Amino acid sequence: MHFQSVKGRSREILKAILQTPEVSSCDRKTVLLLRLVCEEIVMNITSYAYPDGSDGFLDVDVEAHADRLVIRFSDGGVPFNPLEQPPPDTKLSWQLRHIGGLGIFLVLKKMDAVRYAYVDHKNVLTVEKMKDEK
Repeated sequence: MHFQSVKGRSREILKAILQTPEVSSCDRKTVLLLRLVCEEIVMNITSYAYPDGSDGFLDVDVEAHADRLVIRFSDGGVPFNPLEQPPPDTKLSWQLRHIGGLGIFLVLKKMDAVRYAYVDHKNVLTVEKMKDEK
């Protein structure tokens, strides 16, 4: 999926991801988890990837494999590797915590694999969720 002009479109983008056959065919628990993870990633991209005021793009690829679901987010925003950010101190009370960092912490905890690369002037964040054995 290609979204040209991402500002103010986070809900539309999230809805499109969740409606793909690969995601919508997952069990309810997995869909809810993917909603949470994708919402965090999409919100960060639409809010922070283009700080210069440009209204960039976001490409999302969703792939279902026999054993896992893979979602790849690619944007042309400023280079930013969320995996290099220090983890939040979850032992501090919420009043003392710094803003930021909890979203990627959540993504890392809930997904089975998370990878980042900067390729061809694009941020590429890939998340994977293993399918439950039935």
